[in-house]
Amino acid sequence: MFKLHQIQDISVIDADGELSRRNMHHLEDLLGHLSRHQQLNIVLNMGELKHLDYRLVRRIAERIIAFQCDGGDLKMANASEYIRQILCAMGLEEELYPSVEEALLAFLAEEPSGALQ
Repeated sequence: MFKLHQIQDISVIDADGELSRRNMHHLEDLLGHLSRHQQLNIVLNMGELKHLDYRLVRRIAERIIAFQCDGGDLKMANASEYIRQILCAMGLEEELYPSVEEALLAFLAEEPSGALQ
């Protein structure tokens, strides 16, 4: 369901299949682990995600806010039109990046020195 890999100081989580109430705890456990280890810049790659339970959008938004409050960010990328519609219908107003690469570049643009560490 979730694969984690690092690109410099950014953790990329590849999600596939379905994100439902049955398996949301796996994502939350992974995000909690990253947060505890000060890995605060995250890209959630939704490219292979086929379905997102609309009831989970609030929990995703809460995690985004938590990472931002801790000095990082959780950016979503590569969502299908179907997933985008679910997120937008539920009021998630965070930017959805068209690709993982563009989300990674957004972190680069936010760095004061202009370089990833």
